[in-house]
Amino acid sequence: MRSYMSALKAVEETGVRAWLVGDTARMIAMDAQPATLSMVAEPCDLDALAAALGNGTVDAVGGFPVLRAKVLDTPVEIVLLQGDSIEEDLARRDFSMNAIAFRGDGGVVDPFGGRHDIRNRVIRLTGDDIELVRRDPLRIVRMLRFAAELGMDIFWKTETDVRTFIESYPGQIRGMPSERWGREILNGVRRCPYNFVRLCDGYRLLSFFLPELEDLKAVVEPRTGLTLFEHAMTTLRAVQDRLGGNKIKDHQSFSLAGLFCRLGTRELDAPDLAPAAKIASGYLGRWNIPSDTIDRVAAIVMNYRAFYAPRTEEELCRDVLRDGLEAVEMTFEFASCGALAERFPGTDVLKGNRWRLEQVVGRFESVARRTDGSSRFLTGDEVMDLLKLPPGRKVGEILGGLDVAVGTGRVASRSEAEDWVLRRGCSL
Repeated sequence: MRSYMSALKAVEETGVRAWLVGDTARMIAMDAQPATLSMVAEPCDLDALAAALGNGTVDAVGGFPVLRAKVLDTPVEIVLLQGDSIEEDLARRDFSMNAIAFRGDGGVVDPFGGRHDIRNRVIRLTGDDIELVRRDPLRIVRMLRFAAELGMDIFWKTETDVRTFIESYPGQIRGMPSERWGREILNGVRRCPYNFVRLCDGYRLLSFFLPELEDLKAVVEPRTGLTLFEHAMTTLRAVQDRLGGNKIKDHQSFSLAGLFCRLGTRELDAPDLAPAAKIASGYLGRWNIPSDTIDRVAAIVMNYRAFYAPRTEEELCRDVLRDGLEAVEMTFEFASCGALAERFPGTDVLKGNRWRLEQVVGRFESVARRTDGSSRFLTGDEVMDLLKLPPGRKVGEILGGLDVAVGTGRVASRSEAEDWVLRRGCSL
């Protein structure tokens, strides 16, 4: 905590009073390490504060100016106090655990007992439960996200009041804009998709934002005797377990693929997953998710079962060259999750594909280390010089073939690359 307080004091040394708040204060209270410090400052000119700190930029986020800077080599985000006092500012926050502020003198402002709730591992709203969720029903989804990520329980009265609201005002929940649903669901599934969806199901929320997932409860898979919903949850549990490792870089796309991969299917071994990919693309589009993420999710859903059959090194090599290493590795990892949920018997097939993929990747990485990042030993200009060819389709075909030859181990040096190009050139 000493480094956080040093950064806060450094801000206050500019003559502006400030507090550590929000996620930062909650994480400090939980003995966790915040990557970025969130602060509120008394009313001031944020541009002048940036100048006093010697760095930083001011951007408008949601209509509120935010100063992003580094203080004592620590990233900080500073917004202006909302209300006339820190207590008023904290009263605007959703949950008691997020309504804590640390002062520069080491004191704590905790008007709603947030630290007590953190010690007791409970999530509680900062005011009248019904009124707060009536103003913004998506507070319910945020509450469940925190419960899923932090492993905390919902305060008993809050749980009772929220369940009453869901039963009494379904129309108000359904009336929330798709984009806002999307933001909350995206945040919910990014780290702990299984925990989050399980909690949403327990509060009977699935029919509001993803009725196709709710519908899977009525579809029983004859081979296992389980519903497709249960298999979908098994997939999400496996996805969540995979997120704990280092292989998955794009947690968002990986988790979303787990959320959507069963939708629109009526059997566990459905031969065509295009309906699921189409449903995923439709929802993600309405949720205003970036198009590149939509494409990655749809590609995972459509392609992961390709790893259920033996793949040759050449096929894997072409996949890597076409889609990129990260996408292929992510799709393979998802295939491992799907195989668990679908009770796919061919574990040896998956192991073989993993080994061959590792061989291909290892060769490309070895060449990259020896050529300052290239996937091959020769450039396009060098190929044209060797074959006396002008730029064009033939050169592109040769370079593509050379990439495959490198990835499959048929070419392992520059001299071998030159020989391969000359032989290939003679056959054109």
